[in-house]
Amino acid sequence: MALDSPAALRHRRTDLYGAGAFVCVVLTCFSQFTLTRHIEGSVLQLIATFTLGGIYTAIAVLGHCFGDTMGRKMEGPRFVLQCVVGTAMVFVSPVLGYFNIILLPLVSQAYFDFKWPGAVGATLYLFAVTVGVFVYRFGTRAFPEASLNFVAAFAFTIAFTLLARQALHARDAAEALQHELELANAQLRAHATQTEELATTRERNRVAREIHDGVGHYLTVVKTQLDAAAALIPAQPDLARDAVEKAARLTGEALDDVRRSVGALRTDTARPPLPAAVRQLAVHGEPVPTVTIEGTPRPLPPAVEHALFRAAQEGLTNIRKHAQASTTQLCLDFREPGRVRLELADNGVGAAPGAEVTGCGLTGLRERIALIGGRIEAGNRAAGGFALTVEVPA
Repeated sequence: MALDSPAALRHRRTDLYGAGAFVCVVLTCFSQFTLTRHIEGSVLQLIATFTLGGIYTAIAVLGHCFGDTMGRKMEGPRFVLQCVVGTAMVFVSPVLGYFNIILLPLVSQAYFDFKWPGAVGATLYLFAVTVGVFVYRFGTRAFPEASLNFVAAFAFTIAFTLLARQALHARDAAEALQHELELANAQLRAHATQTEELATTRERNRVAREIHDGVGHYLTVVKTQLDAAAALIPAQPDLARDAVEKAARLTGEALDDVRRSVGALRTDTARPPLPAAVRQLAVHGEPVPTVTIEGTPRPLPPAVEHALFRAAQEGLTNIRKHAQASTTQLCLDFREPGRVRLELADNGVGAAPGAEVTGCGLTGLRERIALIGGRIEAGNRAAGGFALTVEVPA
């Protein structure tokens, strides 16, 4: 079973308060019968007055307590019925005076339930009934005094009702704004959680790319050198020693790269300019690539330099592991303004026909390049072998 909202519960309490106030006004007005020593009227008038008063009160209480169940379409007919019963009651009542203020709750109800034209019309009718009963009993000479006596009561009732309605509307608006604020805060918390998770995922992917492109590259070269040393030890120990020494140097470089990567996670760290860094990297290629610098090198943003360096590293690692090539070319092209291009090409076996060019390295490289707005092309060359082209804005 659905729970009522705080606003619905508050409106229900307000309706109960309204029903209670209506009953109190009716009881106060009917108390005049006990205070009046001599009532000029028949028993039939008294019975009719109390009967109409009961009906009048019952309609009001039912309307306040079950108005939501009956629906807004019943408000008009219910109000008209109350006006008819109230009119009959004051004209039948043998007691006049402040008994006639029994119609004032209808004035208040009109301003709560209806728009201005309906509320003003109901007020004029009820005022006419209140004053008209005196004219009916005592003639037109009673009109000025009766009007003067009841105009203040009507004015006070209207003013108090308008203030109360404004206060209720203001509270409804404040509660609605508070509810919207709570929803907005909940959405902000959810978005903050999603943003934090996304940032964590991106950072994990960045660390994974750093490990694969940096440490993975050096470990591949070190393994190659150690495998060669193991094969050369029986017949050519001098060459095996050279391979082990090269593996040791590469291990030291790998440690330096790890330190740079760890430092990059904390703050920006300096690296040689990209052309020099690429040339140092190419020395460990197998086969060692021919390095070409096209155009005039220019300073690049650290993120762009790092991405291009890792692209060259990944390309050389893939050539060593898969290409079986005898020649390799590496070109760094600065000729186009606002763009930098890195090209790696070999004359090896290339990718299998129809095979999709994928892998952890290329996947991470695509992610890295996409983050800086660049693009990657990778595939077999028409002249044989494989080519990797990376183009980034810079």
